[in-house]
Amino acid sequence: MKKSHNERLFWTRLMQSSAVRNRGIFFFSLLISSSLFAQSPQSFLPNPSGNKKAIEAFERSTKFFNEKNYEQANRWTDETLKYDSTFAEAHFRKAQLYEIYTQPDLALQSYRKVVTLRPDAPQSAAAYQKLIEYHLRAGEYAQAKNDLTRYIPLLRPNSVAQKRAQRQLQTCAFGEKAIENPLVISPEELSDTVNQFILQYFPALTADGETLLFTALRPENDEDLYITHFKDGRWTAPVSISDKINTAENEGTGTLSADGRTLVFTACNRRDGYGSCDLYISRKNGKDWEAPKNLGINVNTPFWESQPTLSPDGRTLYFISDRKGGIGGRDVWYTSLQKNGEWSAAKNVGEPVNTLDDEASPYLHANGHTLFFASEGHQGFGGYDLFFSDSTATGWQKPENLGYPINTSDNQVALVITSDSQYGYYSLDTKRVGNQRVSRLYRFRLPTELQQKFNAANYLKGLVTDSRSGKSVKANLELIDLKTGKVVQRFSTDTDNGQYLTTLPNGSEWGLYVNAAGYFYKSLSFDYTQKNKAEGLQLDIKLEPMNLNTFGVLSNIYFETGKADLQDKSRTELNKLIEELKLQSTLRIEIAGHTDDVGDPKQNQILSQKRAQSVADYLITAGISRERIRAIGFGEAKPMAPNTSEENRQLNRRIEWRIW
Repeated sequence: MKKSHNERLFWTRLMQSSAVRNRGIFFFSLLISSSLFAQSPQSFLPNPSGNKKAIEAFERSTKFFNEKNYEQANRWTDETLKYDSTFAEAHFRKAQLYEIYTQPDLALQSYRKVVTLRPDAPQSAAAYQKLIEYHLRAGEYAQAKNDLTRYIPLLRPNSVAQKRAQRQLQTCAFGEKAIENPLVISPEELSDTVNQFILQYFPALTADGETLLFTALRPENDEDLYITHFKDGRWTAPVSISDKINTAENEGTGTLSADGRTLVFTACNRRDGYGSCDLYISRKNGKDWEAPKNLGINVNTPFWESQPTLSPDGRTLYFISDRKGGIGGRDVWYTSLQKNGEWSAAKNVGEPVNTLDDEASPYLHANGHTLFFASEGHQGFGGYDLFFSDSTATGWQKPENLGYPINTSDNQVALVITSDSQYGYYSLDTKRVGNQRVSRLYRFRLPTELQQKFNAANYLKGLVTDSRSGKSVKANLELIDLKTGKVVQRFSTDTDNGQYLTTLPNGSEWGLYVNAAGYFYKSLSFDYTQKNKAEGLQLDIKLEPMNLNTFGVLSNIYFETGKADLQDKSRTELNKLIEELKLQSTLRIEIAGHTDDVGDPKQNQILSQKRAQSVADYLITAGISRERIRAIGFGEAKPMAPNTSEENRQLNRRIEWRIW
């Protein structure tokens, strides 16, 4: 028999049908269930009806209710109300039974009868609580607020219940105000080609938006991971990600690195697991995925780990866990891949992201620092809302609610945003086949006011090859923020075909460095400090073998205008060059300076010589032998492109290396 998959239980709990479903574009709504609202059968109203027959009937109802014989309990509750229709405690019992029989509308009528009969009785607080929770889920904030004004005075001052009620008042105020200022959202259902399962949920995307991963529930009640690709303007029919990943057991809630070659997913109750649900990792080379491995005891615990999201380079992992040491029940945690290939001991993300309540479904945007997640604990519409927070040098910023109708009074989870911040993908429960709920994948275009709140990310992809043979090269790449010198991504090409895919977020200057054994490193520069929109770039990178007279450009060397003084952001490139020369201890290089044709040719030649010498002096000062370095200036004599545009002139103002 297939073991229960706790992740699907989490999902199903959010999907249960209720009287308040489909008030917004997202589909989640908690079931008003008997397990949630079941109360003690003890009398909660003093001085019950003086009608002896009513009291005797209610005592029988209580006996059967305690024995979970709900048919007889219902019969004797009806008898009670036949003898005395003002018996408030019997109306409360009737509401409980309606919940058990999944008749929430009738349950609410009975709860309303209780507070109508005894509006100011302290023991009526339980009925008020049910009514308030219902109206909050339905987005009926005015009615919830009216009940709260009567409910709060019945509670003990400074009690947990009173604090919760005060927060519910804030939810009412927030919800009413947000609904008055809605965002414009137009959900688009993905084609039936993709939406072919009973349930499909928890989508994940590669940086180029051309590969979509999601969890699907198949007819045989098996949960698996599926992949679809965007080709020729449409999504292909989804296929199982791999026989090595999907098994006879359940797999779900997967995440992909930016290039789609690292997968982390959730699997439960496996023999090599540490707890109920664990996180597993697999990497792809060519078309094949390797056998998944448990992420180990630094990440997984005897508790529940699930809902992972990877950083663009696949080296930092965020996930949800209910382990000890957190702030609330289920918190966002993170771990990083270390140089030895092991994952670091997981740490709690902490406040202000995590709260005393539950968080869920984190998603790290392709820009590498904006975290989207669901939470019950931040100010919202009630239940799970979607938020985002940016990571800064001083920590995570205060999370911001994504607004209405992305968030509604229903529960919202599992949203992913494309790299260019144009679209969001999510699951929506809108259909029913018989008694079976059906969830389908949708997307919507993000309103401009949201797009402006977090940096978009460009993607860069292509092949790394040998400049002479054209054969693919296994290379390691680093993306460095030139302003801070911080490495923000480390990744590698596909070992089979030399393909790479990475992200270049707007808002900074990036240096991309490509290294491979037997080749001189390659540097590229991308100035996105003033870039607002995002795009995809195809760039094949050719590496130069370390042969005599091989040459290339040092793309991230910067000088003060009209001077030979090196700018601080040149240090990344210079230190890379020093590292290369120390690694290749017999290598000798020529540093050549070049200018455009603006100004006097003689002065340009002098300036180019001085700039080349500044670079050489930096290398010598760092310990590189003077005999291995020579500097030469060519001025404007050897342009890379015609000096007919500012873009071309910028290419011509350069520093080159050459092996001699």
